[in-house]
Order: sequence, then structure tokens, then C-alpha cells
Amino acid sequence: MKHVRLRGQFARHLMAKAAAGALLGAGAMSMSAAYAQTTAEADTVIVTGSRVRGVAPVGSTVVSINRADIEASGAVTTAQLIQQIPQVFNLGISETSRGQSGGSNNITYGNSVNLRGIGPFTTLVILDGHRVVPQGTTGFAVDPSIIPTLALARVEVVPDGASAIYGSDAIAGVVNLILRRDFEGFEVTGRYGAGDEIDERKVGFIGGKKWGGGQVTVSYENGYRSALSGLDRDYFRGDLRARGGNDFRVTNCAPGNIVAGATYPIPASGVTPATSATLAPGAANRCDNLQYADLIPEQDRNSMAITFNQQLGERLSLFGDAFASRRLFKIRGGVTNLPLSVPATNAFFVLPPGGVTSPCPATAGAPAGTRCETVQYSFLNDYPQAFTKGFSKAVEVTVGARYILPAGWNFETSYTAGRNDDRSTGYNIANASALAEALRSANPATAFNPFGAGGNSASVINSILIGVADNKGRTTLKFYETKLDGPLFSMPGGQVKGVVGLEHQDMRVVQTNFQGTTLVTTATSGRRQRQVESYYAEVLVPIVGDANAMPAIHKLDVNLAARYDEYSDVGVTQNPKVGLSYAPVKDLAFRASYGTSFRAPTISQIYGNSNSLFVQNYSDPTIGGAIRQGVARSGANLNLEPETARTWSFGFDLTPDALPRSKFAITYFKIDYDNQVVSYLSDLSILSREAQFAGTDIIVRNPSAAFIAQQIAETGFTGVIPAGVSLFIEGRNANLAETRAEGVDFSASYGFSTEQWGHFDVSLDGTYFLKYETAITAAAPAIDQLNDIFNPLTLKMRGSLTWNRGPLMGNVFVNYQNAYDNTAVTPVQKVDAYTTVDLRLAYRVGTEQPFTIALDMRNAFDQQPPFVNIAQSQNGGGGFDPTLTNPIGRIIGISLDKRF
Repeated sequence: MKHVRLRGQFARHLMAKAAAGALLGAGAMSMSAAYAQTTAEADTVIVTGSRVRGVAPVGSTVVSINRADIEASGAVTTAQLIQQIPQVFNLGISETSRGQSGGSNNITYGNSVNLRGIGPFTTLVILDGHRVVPQGTTGFAVDPSIIPTLALARVEVVPDGASAIYGSDAIAGVVNLILRRDFEGFEVTGRYGAGDEIDERKVGFIGGKKWGGGQVTVSYENGYRSALSGLDRDYFRGDLRARGGNDFRVTNCAPGNIVAGATYPIPASGVTPATSATLAPGAANRCDNLQYADLIPEQDRNSMAITFNQQLGERLSLFGDAFASRRLFKIRGGVTNLPLSVPATNAFFVLPPGGVTSPCPATAGAPAGTRCETVQYSFLNDYPQAFTKGFSKAVEVTVGARYILPAGWNFETSYTAGRNDDRSTGYNIANASALAEALRSANPATAFNPFGAGGNSASVINSILIGVADNKGRTTLKFYETKLDGPLFSMPGGQVKGVVGLEHQDMRVVQTNFQGTTLVTTATSGRRQRQVESYYAEVLVPIVGDANAMPAIHKLDVNLAARYDEYSDVGVTQNPKVGLSYAPVKDLAFRASYGTSFRAPTISQIYGNSNSLFVQNYSDPTIGGAIRQGVARSGANLNLEPETARTWSFGFDLTPDALPRSKFAITYFKIDYDNQVVSYLSDLSILSREAQFAGTDIIVRNPSAAFIAQQIAETGFTGVIPAGVSLFIEGRNANLAETRAEGVDFSASYGFSTEQWGHFDVSLDGTYFLKYETAITAAAPAIDQLNDIFNPLTLKMRGSLTWNRGPLMGNVFVNYQNAYDNTAVTPVQKVDAYTTVDLRLAYRVGTEQPFTIALDMRNAFDQQPPFVNIAQSQNGGGGFDPTLTNPIGRIIGISLDKRF
């Protein structure tokens, strides 16, 4: 890929003229030919991975989930359906895991698709071939569950670089959600499933009508799943010693610990000045506050989709699709706990015998000269558990027209308008200033007592629980596309077909954050806009076809594609792709592809969510791991450039005549992913990898006073920077990281029939990584992270067996992932492999208007996640890995489906 920071007007106009000239020339050459297409032939069949109408992608493979697969999967949401594909890893943006790249912004608990596991923003999700308004308060990813499963005709996945075809984000591949357009009649469906302390349900309908030259299909679905509390899974704990792990419990407890020179555990009955003599230094109280948190949120979804087609005469047809989705969520957090700076002015202040106080920090707000001690404290017994709730709402409409031109040419234009609104609001939050005021109060009626056992009055607690945390975001998308496609000329191998097109994208993001109290709030907001002008061209050249096939060359096709994108904020990218398909004989075909892809940084990555300085404590190996206080900077980086990638693939498809209804495929892939956008604002262990940042300005030791003054001036920081600060961390997003990935995808399927037992289909699909290396910077050494925790695994597989005999159908699915290393602990822990089995049995009555009843079991043998020795967090952990397993366990469901 070539990247330039220029507007590129000359290149844009030159490309537009060249494309127009090619089309006009092609049209002029063929205007005298008779019209070759009928009205029926003009209907475009949506194919993923190529813009050339009605042609499968050349050089790349397509993973397809058809309607029968969707019904047999038992998936409650479209995201759950896609996560069953072995090439998809649950890393980053997920409702069950939010600890990896991109996850921290997922405050409304949505899902995204992460092909290959190389990044949550490297997979493009489209709907019927066009872009979708992204979800999230900063508009950063598409949640496929905005589309009801009932509305899907199929899902097609191209796990190969596709930016030359579709533009930004298609580094690891593209997922195309294809809606149903051929439904006639009415169908209602319902499903209820339940497991250990969790239940889910789904109800919906689909109705369709076809008439001469047109159709309309409407579908609606409601899905609900209850929350799952950490208390309901005994393997989710802070103390993992019984399972051979560590004790990750914290010391902010109820009762807490007084830290005054030494640590003094507070007894269960509490302590007063009169009983302070009983305090003695010793082992701290330890507790497990996060076990009260929800492992997965409560979710309630309503979604609908509409498709429409209408033929107007022999040449003109109209088409459209639309969807609307509303998802409500609620999740309980862990018990609030933190170290409190308690001034000696506190009405309940207790100084242990021999205890040592220190000057109060500025945040305590105490009078000058006041001494403080620290109390490690949990609010478990003081006020209701904090929780967050909110919503994500999306709506999008696409309308378009196709016109049949002479000689097989087609003109198509479409317009898409979408809008998404997200909101996340936190409740039962302690306000920091109100808490500090209550801690320094000398009046027992208004003072907060951290030394007792939950003995604070309701009025005191209510005075503290006035915190507000409200985040809102709105993203709007307008997308125009015009394209012209058809045959260019004939060759002995067939017709050379081409397509050229242009696109215009307008995206706007508005984000508002309210922080403060119910009485006084501080709002920060940002309004950002991005416009993209794009031009693309693609040509299919059939060198050898049926007419000129020869020994050892049954078929040979070449596909060439190129795309030019000009962004209003990150410059210009130009991306080519070449694909080759070669069949030496009819039942064996080889394919290969090479291309460049890119991802434009999100608007929030460019402009940031804040512009400030943060005083933070860093573990510093140069002083034996002791704490060094430093300053980190957040804010905008207007010099961010697109991430870039080069992708290769090579493979074959075998469909042997000797083994009817069988197919075997193997694909080698390679991805060189550069210029990745990363931020180290929250990385408090960054000094342990200091050598890898050599040559960058990420870590600055002993910054000068002038340098710090410059940072203060540029950010407008009004807080206090410690005198003589000896460390500065650049926390703004930057183009730094690199990833190198190689592997093999494989699939095999075979179907056969028996007279007595019916028809059987067996299949096996998987992905096998050969290499997965990352580097913090281009100059840093590459680190092998394959099979390391929170990174891709060597092997993921899914096998299936489907049985049909008359009205009965059964399905068995086996999901496997290999063992891996937990590198988050020393010594490194070996985590066991994980295998689950899903079952389904269905009975269908009737053929014209069938009634179907089905029983299914996900994780039929209730296989618990393998033990992982990691600490708890709000995003899972505490005995299991939320990126590769989920804590739900076995779900038994029954579904009913009736067609009218």
C-alpha cells in the first residue's frame, strides 16, 4: 500500500476520468449488440469477496453458513452464530470479555467479529454488500446481532484481505450478512433455554409476499438472556489456592485494614478509639469483592429487518433493505473498594498503638498540617452494589436502483442512511469529593466511619451516593455508491467482465460524558466528522474455460482489483489485489491471492476521549521493582495514519467425482500487519519493556522542567504535578505495533445416504496457526505469542454430524481448542485443552406448512472452563479465561416453529 498525507485531488480526478473512459469505451464497443439479459437475469445474486456481478471471488475462499445451518446451530443471536466459526476469536470487543484491545471502550457490552484474533477492528461486517453504521458510544464496531437470526438467508465470510474490494477494516477479512428475499408466507418461532442460574428466550416472526416482479419480507425477533452472577460459579473466586493457584484477594475489605506505618487488620466487630489498644500489626484482612459482580450482563434485544424488490419494466428495478435494533443491558459491578485517606479530624479516627501518620494528600481536602492514615476499605456493608445499565439503538435504510444497459451492462446506484445511539449510565456510585468531605468531618452525624462494621447512617451514605457517570454517543452514516458492470470483451476462455464504481461516505460522531454529582455535573463532549471519497475497479479474466480447456488446464481465471480511498482526516490509501484460480482437472482447483489492506483509525482514536495529564505509579525494574511516580499524557493525535497490511493466501478445493457430495479444502494464509495504533496510557508495567521502546518518545526519563511545562500548557492541565517528577509516558494513540501471522484453514465435508437409516452429513472445519508474532514497535524484537493467554491458539476446530430420516433430524457439534500457556503468572501455567459438545434433535410435521419442534443442548456435558490462574477483573478471570470460554455452562432449550 502506498500512503500519502496529501489530499490527492489530481490523482482522484485522473482515476475518475480513466474509469469513466474505460466504461464509455466498453459501452461504445458493445452498443450495437442485442440485449442479452432478461428481467429475471438482471436480479443480482449477492456474492461476497467480488464486485463483479454473479461471480465468486477468484483466489479467495468463502465460508458460508446457510439457512439450515442457522436453524441447526441453536444460536440465540447472530454474534453467537458467527463465533462458532473456527477462524473467529473472542478477543477484544465482547459482552463476556472486554480486557483486550478495544474492549475498554465497549461500555454498552456489545459484540464484534475478530477474524484470526489479530484485532477487533480488522474485520469488516457488511449487510447485503454495503456498509453498516457502527455501534458503541464512539462508533467503533459493528455488532452483528443488530440483525435477527430469523432474517438471515446466509452468512458469508471471506477470511482474506479485502480492502481492494470493500475499503477500510477488511484486513483479516469480511463478514457479509445476507438477508432473506425469497420468503413466501408467514412463520412464527419461539425458543426457551435454561441452565444453572441463567435462562434465555427468543420469539419472532417472518412474513413475506412475492408478486410479479417484486417481493417484500419483514422479520422481527425478541431475544432475552438473564445476567449471571459471579456468586453462581464457584470457580470464579479471588483465592485460587485450593486449585493450585494464587491468592488474588485484595486487602480493601469490610472490615478493612489500617495502614499507619504497619498494617493493622480491623476486627469483625470494628474498632473505636476506646478499643484501639486491641489492634496489633499482622496479616491483613483479605476479601473477594468481585465475586459479587455479574460475569455476563442481562440483555434484552428487539430487532427487525425488511427487504424489498420491485421490477419496473424490462430494464429498471428498485431494491431496498432496512433494519432497526434496540438492545437493553444491565450489569452489576463488583463491590466498591479503595484505599481511603482518613484525616485525624475524622469523628471516628482510630490510631493504632505505634501507628504512624503522614501529611494528608491534597485530595483529602483537610486543613494544612493535618495528618492522615490509610484505611483499606470495602463498602460491602454500607450501600447498595453499583450497577450499570443502558442501551444501544441502531436503524439503517438502504434504497437503490438497477438499470439494464445494452450488451449485458448494468448500472446500479444506492444510498444508505444509518444512525446509532448508545448510552451507559452508572448508579450507586460514590462521589469522590463528597466522600472526602465525610471522611474529614468531625461531626459524628455527618462523618463517615471506616473503622466499624457497616455502622454508618443512611443520611451519611446518601450524602456520598450522589455520583454520576453517564456516557452517551451518537453515530450517523450516509453512504452513496454508484457502479457500472458488465462484459468487456470475449476471449477463448469466456467473457472478460469488469466493474468500476465510486463511493462517498459521511460519518459523524457525537459523544457526551457527564461526570460529577446529581447536583453539579461536568460535561465533556466532542463532535467529529469524517468524509471518504472512494473509487474502485475490478476485472475478471477467464484465460481458460470450457471452450478452450486442454490437458492439465481445465480452467484458469485471473482477477485484478484496485481501490483508491481519500479520507478527510487521515489522508489517502491505494490498495490492489490479484487473485488466481487454476483447475488442472474438473474436480481439483488451486487458488492464490495477494493484496494490501488497511484500517483507518477510528475517530475516537484520532481525537481521544480527553486531553489531560495523569499522575500514576509505575513499577520500575531499575530500582528493584519499586514504585516510581510518573506523568502520562492523553489526548488527540492528529498525525495518526491508517494501519496497513499485506496478505497472501494459497490453497486448493477438491470435489472428487469418485466421492459424490464431498469437498475438501486447505488454505494457507499470511498476514503482515504494520503501523498498528496502540496506546500505553493505562499500562503501569510499561517500564518492564523499556528497551523495546528505544527510538520512540513513549518513555521519557528525567524530563526537564521546560518539557513538563510544555505538556501542561498544551493540555491545559490544572491539577498538581509532583515536584521533580522523573518519568513521562506518552499515552496518546500512535502508529507503532506490528503483527506477523501465518496459518492454515482446513475443511472437509461428506454426505451419504442409507436405505435404512437415512441421510448423513459429516464435516470438519478448523484453523491451525503456524506463527503469531508481535512487536511493540517496528524496531523492537518480534515476540512469539502463539498459544499465550489472550492471543490466538494453534488449533481451533468444529466438527458436525447431521442426520435426516423422514421427519427427524439430529445434529451433533464438537468444538475443540488446544492447550495453551498462561504467561500472566510465574512460573508459566499450562492451561488444559477444552472440548464441548452441542446437540439438537428436531421433529417436523408436514411439508407445505410444516410444524417443527426441537430440543437442543449447548455444552451438553456441562464442561467447566479449564482452570486458569489469573486474577479476577470486571471482565472475567478469577479461575477461567473469558476470551476462550464462557461461564454459562450447559443450556437446555426447546423451540417451536410453525409456518403458515
